[in-house]
Amino acid sequence: MANERKRKDLFEQWVESGEVDNNLAIIQSLSMQGKSMAEIADVFEISRRTLQNLQKEHPAIEKAIRSGRLSVVAMCQNKLMERVSSGDTTAIIYALKVYGGDFFNDRKSVEAKITGTPVSVQPQVQIYLPEKDSEVGEYGEKKEK
Repeated sequence: MANERKRKDLFEQWVESGEVDNNLAIIQSLSMQGKSMAEIADVFEISRRTLQNLQKEHPAIEKAIRSGRLSVVAMCQNKLMERVSSGDTTAIIYALKVYGGDFFNDRKSVEAKITGTPVSVQPQVQIYLPEKDSEVGEYGEKKEK
């Protein structure tokens, strides 16, 4: 009995059959589409728990899921930055709250460095938009039409 090898898990079966790369690509693609772990597991006719166990046991599965999710995040960040660049005020405010740290987050208080006491600070941000009759140059100078 000591020589008996444990039964191969699904990932090891994929490796043995040469299907591992294809199945990892499927997992990444489903993850990129925003599918839940249960939905991904359903495609392979396994339970969500089995997929989670496989993910813990085999880093390649974890990497496929993570890279799929990260590609969605990157796409959203790119779209957000496009909107910021086009002057969309809502996108600018959101980007400042997300990337600007505590100073731009109106739901957090900033801790005073001297006393260590939380102090509520409302940041004041002024956004200057060009007038409709003029254009703004590369360095913010006004150009008349």
